[in-house]
Amino acid sequence: MANKIKKVAVDTIEDVEIPDGKIADYITGKWVKETEQEQVRQNFERTLVEEYEYPETDIRVDFSIKIWDGDKQKTKKSPLAVMQAGKEESYILILIAAPKANPTDKSGGASELEQWLVDIPTADYGCWTNGIENIFFQKKKTKFETDVFPVNDFPRFGEDASSIYTTDRRRLRVATGNNLLYAFKRCHDYIHANQGGSKEQIFWEFLKLLFAKIEDESHTGRPRFAIRSAEERNDADGQKEVKDRAEKLFKEVRSKPEFKGLFDAQAEGILFNHETVSYIVAQLEKYDFIHSSVDVKGVAYETIVGPTLEGTKGEFFTPRNVVKMTVKMLDPNPGDRIYDPACGTGGFIVIAFNYVSEKLRQKHKLKWKNKNKPTEVEEKKLFDEIHETGYSIFGTDFNSNLVKAAQMNMIMNNDGRGGLYAVNSLKDPNSWAKEISQKIQLGSMDFVMANPPFGAKIKIDSREILEHYDLAHGWSKTTDGKWQQEANVRNAMEPEVLFVERCIKLLKPGTGKCGIVLPDSILGNPGYAYVRFWILQNCQVLASVDLPVETFLPRTGTQTSVLILRRKSDQEKLMESMSGEMAAYDIFMANVKKVGKDRRGNFIYKKDEKGREIVNRELYKPFAESTILDFLPVAETTGRIVDDELPIVADMFKKSKKIK
Repeated sequence: MANKIKKVAVDTIEDVEIPDGKIADYITGKWVKETEQEQVRQNFERTLVEEYEYPETDIRVDFSIKIWDGDKQKTKKSPLAVMQAGKEESYILILIAAPKANPTDKSGGASELEQWLVDIPTADYGCWTNGIENIFFQKKKTKFETDVFPVNDFPRFGEDASSIYTTDRRRLRVATGNNLLYAFKRCHDYIHANQGGSKEQIFWEFLKLLFAKIEDESHTGRPRFAIRSAEERNDADGQKEVKDRAEKLFKEVRSKPEFKGLFDAQAEGILFNHETVSYIVAQLEKYDFIHSSVDVKGVAYETIVGPTLEGTKGEFFTPRNVVKMTVKMLDPNPGDRIYDPACGTGGFIVIAFNYVSEKLRQKHKLKWKNKNKPTEVEEKKLFDEIHETGYSIFGTDFNSNLVKAAQMNMIMNNDGRGGLYAVNSLKDPNSWAKEISQKIQLGSMDFVMANPPFGAKIKIDSREILEHYDLAHGWSKTTDGKWQQEANVRNAMEPEVLFVERCIKLLKPGTGKCGIVLPDSILGNPGYAYVRFWILQNCQVLASVDLPVETFLPRTGTQTSVLILRRKSDQEKLMESMSGEMAAYDIFMANVKKVGKDRRGNFIYKKDEKGREIVNRELYKPFAESTILDFLPVAETTGRIVDDELPIVADMFKKSKKIK
């Protein structure tokens, strides 16, 4: 059975049949069969338009080409082709292979694309891709022969052959879709196949090169993290020059005061051999890390961090949509003091930093001569202010490796200083190093955001820690149904209970606000009634968002909620104590059913009342042009909308109750 949607034209509305198992092609709008190989093509189509900036009118899908087979010509179809401007003659040919295909395959491999380039006189460039691996070719013709050889890339729209190698910063481009993710995966696979080493060692060596890349982007002039010629990509002497430049960049990183101690446990230089370094530089050089979106960089980075560092002590990534919802509900401003006492790899602080940075960008845009592209002077002024607001954002975690990973995450997002520290966040801040305790004090934060570790297996049993917490003491119920704190200290406590108290006491009394992910047991189990009493005595509950079990699956099936709290002032608590009752206020509550994925972590899409997928291609452009301030539901190039209610919750909360 076919689904139906309404297609809005300029002057009419018509029903459009959506065949089952089909998706709308990004370029043509026609329905095509949804396969893994087709998904690769759709991503590449988006890349041609959004990264390479080729007009859609110059791109052909399944373009017919004539190939020589002996002394006969055969007609084949190039899955994608870019035309020469204003002509119906191919300029770039793209062979889309299945995700599991190999470039050495006899049929459909890279050699077939090379033959296409030889046989098609007008085609100068080609790319073989299976979605993760990309192999680029250039063709050069002389009077007597045609030579096809591997290169780094093909030109963007309006560029010539001299732009294939990154010799000019203007060539850097913003990553879209999954392209940076795939670049990271290519690097990961190449390292394991050609370099070897433990997971952790490989991660830290790769991290060194990421730092070198970001360091290079912070300078003007000719890029150093770059492949400047075919020799640097393919010849040993050239590859050594690439590694030498990367080593110098990393040396500059190590010498910066804000990175002191970050790589103390690692070798001074880059341990990867020059072939591996050259390969990694070739994969990453073209991308503009500073200007690429937080989502594109975050998803790519998590694929590298996750297998190496996650899950050893109850840590796991907070889903990005949960973080975005929480940050939008809290709505911090530039200069606000923001802190995550269980920062892990930096999910909350990275999103919060990007959120306030975008507010600064919107303010600066009003003064730019060109609203879409600032001058170098205008952008420097913006970045200076962004860096300044970064000094108000802090994160701590007990796991020093996670803190280092979080620092890299922040640096990838244009934050160049270190507000991150490896300390036990549950200890008395006065016991921390003086440098840290001066910056992070109880009662000093405008916003605290956290997804603390939780679980009965990781209880805190240090009396040195427990004696500082009200909730670590015994509690008894009074005759009037309230609770009172006893003198005795318990032998052990779940960390999430202690983190509730620590987060709230970090806030400025009267104005400080907290967004915290908690297991539902805290909010519902009778044994935690005293915890809920303590929360209500010390805070106003601004919102409670009940999340479905799919939220953290397939990692853990713990049911969780997000609480948005405001810390009461001492005067408020005194007045309530004198009156014997709490002041009345509204609480925003939401029971979320869908978070965009199923129990296995696969995307789910919006459907109509009859269970048919809803397709609206007009939603893609607004989504692609939106910012982190908007937090719109994900719309794919095909027109499908990820079925995620969290953007709706954040929007409803903002409309119903402005946080002041």
